[in-house]
Amino acid sequence: MLFVLCITLLMMPGTGFTQSVDNGEDEESLFSDLSINGYFENQSAYRVHDPNRFSQFRNRLQVEAKGTVSDSFEYFIQLRGFADAVYGYYEEEYTETVRDQYGSSLSNDNPLDEFVREFYIDILLDEMEIRLGKQQVVWGEAIGLRITDVVNPQDYRDFILDDFIDSRIPTWMAKVNYFVDDWTIEFLWIPVFEPDREALPGSDWVWTFNAIDALGTPIRVFDPEEPETELANSEAGIRLSGLAGGWNLSASYLYVWDDAATRHVTFNPMTYTLDVTQQYHRLPLWGVTFANAFGSFVPRGEFSYAQGKQYNTADTSAEEGLIQKDYLHYMLGTDYSLSNATITLQWVQKMIMNYDEGIYEPEFQTNYSLWIQANLANETLKPELLAIFSPSDEGWLIRPKIAYNVTDAVTVTAGADILSGPARSFFGQFEENDRVYARFRYSF
Repeated sequence: MLFVLCITLLMMPGTGFTQSVDNGEDEESLFSDLSINGYFENQSAYRVHDPNRFSQFRNRLQVEAKGTVSDSFEYFIQLRGFADAVYGYYEEEYTETVRDQYGSSLSNDNPLDEFVREFYIDILLDEMEIRLGKQQVVWGEAIGLRITDVVNPQDYRDFILDDFIDSRIPTWMAKVNYFVDDWTIEFLWIPVFEPDREALPGSDWVWTFNAIDALGTPIRVFDPEEPETELANSEAGIRLSGLAGGWNLSASYLYVWDDAATRHVTFNPMTYTLDVTQQYHRLPLWGVTFANAFGSFVPRGEFSYAQGKQYNTADTSAEEGLIQKDYLHYMLGTDYSLSNATITLQWVQKMIMNYDEGIYEPEFQTNYSLWIQANLANETLKPELLAIFSPSDEGWLIRPKIAYNVTDAVTVTAGADILSGPARSFFGQFEENDRVYARFRYSF
């Protein structure tokens, strides 16, 4: 729908979208002011636990094109393709479905959607900017964890190890920014629902910590039922952001679907199985963020309140094994800047309101995180460390890495992803997936 609208606008005659060329004549063209850039990247990862083998040998090519048609009209397209040789080399260790979805962007269910990662047009007016198309919207202040940055669904095929810029799934939407002095009012309309992309069964990063304990009863899991594309199922949001007394402030409201499917559990007396049907439910979200700079210190905070989240429970009186509760998710943190380094500390907590015993998730989920990044050797050498510890389930994640800019175009990176904790913890479920990796990127 929005794709057709974008193409229609690009082809509309008589709109005055002209560019001046060197000979002084006006020429109607989409390519008069076109810039193209991108990168080629190889990332190779090796498991340090049994089975000791490569877990990733991914080649990725991304190309971006941006153009200006007039003072009030711009366009952007981002194309991306990938191929991972691991799924062909270790063919016997993966199902055909996993090989198709993970082996290449050309072999999955929707290769065109994967290939055209972003595509939008910008209409620039005096007090307003309108962006139509497939895009990412970035809200929030937290590093490493998402609290209010939930407009776009997330790709979990590599757990939470991809940068957010890569793990967010761009979606078709309309975004309108209206400017009033130091404030911006942002409106979103998302007509097509897009869920989180979970890791497939049989892949390296499929979640097991939240598996249903059926006490020996066979389980049948059915595919999720996505909301139909119609006006009543649209998602929408509004956000007010700006400066007040030196503080960067924002307040937001999203009327969206929960991007993660809820598991409805029923006992089927005909088959003597637990049948798990997966459905998506509305999840209204309120959000607030704040940040300010006091010399070397930058205190930051982020709060999100969700209404009516569906939780699985062991309470046998709960219909379909579900109970509805609100939750509060928040972060308090600070950045501290040194001459060539930044240190970020964060306290993140998620609290289920009016908690009932029997809910499979704990009442409080707490995470402490430390992020250190330095720029050395004239900003060509960049060591970095991210550590997240969860006292709620005693799991943790440590991610050291170091990047070196060989030239302005070539960057090499070496790093490790180390996870630990109990088997039923968020990070501990992947304790055997510890890996070291090397990355080569050529930018153009």
